[in-house]
Amino acid sequence: MRALLLRRVPMPDGVNLAADVYLPDGPGPFPVLLTRTPYHRRTLAARARTFTDWGYAYVVQDVRGKYDSEGSFRPLLDEVEDGRATLDWIAEQSWCDGRIGMVGASYLGIVQIPAASSGHEALRCICPAVAPNSFFTDWVRYDGCFALANMVRWSMSHAVCPTQPAIEHFSWEDLWSQPTLEDLFRKAGYECWVLREWAEHDTYDDYWRSVDQRLMYPKVKVPGLHIGGWFDHLTRGQFQAYAGIRDEGGSELARRNQRLLVGPWGHTNLGGREYGERDFGSEAALDILSYQRRFLDLWMKDLDDGISEEPPVKLFVTGLDRWVDFRDWPVPGTEIVSWHLRSGKFGRLTREGPGSEPPDRFVYDPKDPVPTLGGPVYWGLEPQGPCDQRPILYRDDVLYYASERLGRPLAVVGEVNLELWMASDAEDTDFIAKLCVVEPEGKVVCLTYGSIRCRYRNGWERYEPLSKDEPTLLRIQMGNLAYFFPEGSRIALIVTSSSYPRILPHPNTMTPPWKGTSLRTAEQKVLHDHEHPSRLLLPTVEL
Repeated sequence: MRALLLRRVPMPDGVNLAADVYLPDGPGPFPVLLTRTPYHRRTLAARARTFTDWGYAYVVQDVRGKYDSEGSFRPLLDEVEDGRATLDWIAEQSWCDGRIGMVGASYLGIVQIPAASSGHEALRCICPAVAPNSFFTDWVRYDGCFALANMVRWSMSHAVCPTQPAIEHFSWEDLWSQPTLEDLFRKAGYECWVLREWAEHDTYDDYWRSVDQRLMYPKVKVPGLHIGGWFDHLTRGQFQAYAGIRDEGGSELARRNQRLLVGPWGHTNLGGREYGERDFGSEAALDILSYQRRFLDLWMKDLDDGISEEPPVKLFVTGLDRWVDFRDWPVPGTEIVSWHLRSGKFGRLTREGPGSEPPDRFVYDPKDPVPTLGGPVYWGLEPQGPCDQRPILYRDDVLYYASERLGRPLAVVGEVNLELWMASDAEDTDFIAKLCVVEPEGKVVCLTYGSIRCRYRNGWERYEPLSKDEPTLLRIQMGNLAYFFPEGSRIALIVTSSSYPRILPHPNTMTPPWKGTSLRTAEQKVLHDHEHPSRLLLPTVEL
């Protein structure tokens, strides 16, 4: 392997971005893999050996404004033009054979659809992993609820200066608890304009539309391999990209050649067998690099080892703990089954339909939020993944609904949704829902998660306050799932109004995030009578 370090890649505005180039031994030219990162290109030097051994040149670049690259880092805003200019530069090099692919996870995945949307002829395929596509609903906010731990930790670590600022002098818990951004910045000792900007753009406006990758799908003309983890907080993006480019992609090649791979992983342990409190077995430890290589070789080298004949969707079904291939997503033949909420602090989920019981009630106090306790959370937030929820079930602000023991297994594969009829004495509030399995020995394990800020219930573009104590229907997307409920287990649903520190506690007013408004309690009701049939919608398949 040969290395060409600190190459200067010119952008149209005169800014130069830093890149390292790793070449296989031999005369070349070679097909090229590209990674663009805000986390320092040198952290990926070890990966170069793998790619060059495969016969690929590898280019890893600091994005604009980070480390040795010039300019200012403006997360999300420059990735189309900078991606295209980087592809231009690579295609002109003597060591490039005219074929380029992109690889990378998280922000390294985020940059790939923008580059592909530029329509560059040398780009042959993309492999984004654990990367959101809709940043208003799936990264900065979770369906309107401000993503506290994620956004504070990421922006204050990576979006402040070219390198990483000093963060050892404060705790993240101290920052999360600050009532305003000014207080947060004072506590940290430095400001972050990105965090301020993202908080102030509190509706889906032109700012968010300009970076919404779902709007870029019609311009994507290349095959894609989309990799996610069931317990990653960003995995909705992989399902959106797979289905969106399949339906709307800018070429027949793109529409017919998207692939989806999702395992029992979080944001940073792709390919591992253990996550949270669970060991998913040896099958979970998939060699993702080898799978990527098969995909890359097909589109970069015209080498087909049979992958083109395999079904495009490969999912690890937890509970069954094995990989299952599907012809598409959503899975053809899926049946949506309704489980109705029935009354009680420890209520019921039933197939029988709604009853006539009075609403279930709780008081949400933003000064005493419910702990997050696992699920699809940001890295560094403990515990993570499939965790026992029993420690929070006896709180007065948590409602719990469970089915009878299942008489036969149930495979839930698809997007889980909750139609929740609620009422509140607040003009705005949050609702959080968790789908769980009650295992035969009693553990209540979180499988997937959903939330909504009520002001956005009829659209992300505007605020719409609640009418006091008026029954209101919320449609909560609870994420995608592939879980096999075994015989003897129970289906369970947790409903509450907070999840700290995953979500910034709602003050129960119409005030935007971080404005330091006075907090008030909210009296919440969950209705489930014949006129207000709250129900959990589970996509079921035969396996």
